[in-house]
Amino acid sequence: MATSETHRIGIRRHQGEGLGDIAGRSGSRRTWGMIGQYALLTLLALVVLGPLVLIVIQALSPPFQYVNAGKPLHPVDVAWKDRTWFTGGFVSVAGRTLVVAFLFAWLHKVARGFSWRDWRDLLDPAGVVAIVGGTLVLAATTSPIFGSLHAADGSTLGLVLLSMALVSATQAWSFIAGERSAALGAVVAILTGVGMVILAVLMAGPAVWTVSWSRYDLGGAMGRSLTMAIIITISQVVTSIMAAYAFVFLRFPFKRILFAMFMATLLLPLEVTLVGNIATIRQLEWTNTMQALVLPFGASALGTFLIRQGFRGLPTEIRDATRLDGYGHVAFLTKFAVPLTRPVVASFTVIAGLQAWNQYLWPRAVIEKNEFNTLQIQLRAVAAGEVANANQAIAAALVAAVPVVILLIAFQRQIIRGLTAGAVK
Repeated sequence: MATSETHRIGIRRHQGEGLGDIAGRSGSRRTWGMIGQYALLTLLALVVLGPLVLIVIQALSPPFQYVNAGKPLHPVDVAWKDRTWFTGGFVSVAGRTLVVAFLFAWLHKVARGFSWRDWRDLLDPAGVVAIVGGTLVLAATTSPIFGSLHAADGSTLGLVLLSMALVSATQAWSFIAGERSAALGAVVAILTGVGMVILAVLMAGPAVWTVSWSRYDLGGAMGRSLTMAIIITISQVVTSIMAAYAFVFLRFPFKRILFAMFMATLLLPLEVTLVGNIATIRQLEWTNTMQALVLPFGASALGTFLIRQGFRGLPTEIRDATRLDGYGHVAFLTKFAVPLTRPVVASFTVIAGLQAWNQYLWPRAVIEKNEFNTLQIQLRAVAAGEVANANQAIAAALVAAVPVVILLIAFQRQIIRGLTAGAVK
């Protein structure tokens, strides 16, 4: 009996050592897998952000000095403004402060796993310190940096490092609480502080942004483009939802044939109908008007197709149950169909907004006066006529990209859900 008991104890000990070895190897593999993932993400970030960094360097550097310096991987002869964070008028100060606060809130949301609908969770103590405290500390610590850059007194590096340390300190609580590992949270907080200080200095310090904005009338052109994009996007979303609902839930003769003809318009590029549409606009005397920019794009076959596919994925039991409860077509559309296919509708909204914002050919055809130029036409005119000030044209293009970046950040979750809808049963 004693020998048998000793044998069993030995077997258990051996099994325990084996499980310990397996657990050790599993933990080691998990660690190396995590390291590989972060290395791959870093490489992809360099591939994606590398060209953008080069563009920013060229925007900050006068072209002739930059070429004479051998095209280095850093800005050359940057004209820094003599300012603080709170210089430039109420609209300018409020704009840059809101952008920074939004970025802090977005980073805090990602770190803690919140959604924008749970905005109250962003206002817990860690969130207040990360968002409000980070914004105030950034505004206060970057003001001496601007003065040092303008005066070139040699103390810029120390001020930048101090600002990065203080901003990182405001983010540490939030990221450490949101990450599984305190060390990883601290690293992310440091990277956030470094990135936000660099972004704030590049966003508010160089004079090229203000020069390009005022010299090339980017404000008026951006306002017209934004108005055009909003009207086109709303029109396409509304008409696409209504058409998709008709093709899915209504019965009428030749529905399949009409849908095939509807989708056949996707095969016609804009150039095919360009001449006829221009003639129509001129006969109506709509040149240099907003209706000429938006009315030809009031409907979209692509949007109808995407939203129709989303509607077709709805269970028939929902429609039958709502019909029994007395819901009509309008009530079912607004209370059930659209909310249940929100990711698809949101993804098409982003697609329609980007297409409308980036239009060039059609506005060029119906706009004949410079005071009615949209942003894309204005940028083309700047690029063609300002060879000696090419960096200002690049800066104007970067300013024009800011609304697109904000749109993609705000709707990134809806875009991913819309693109992956139906991929998994």
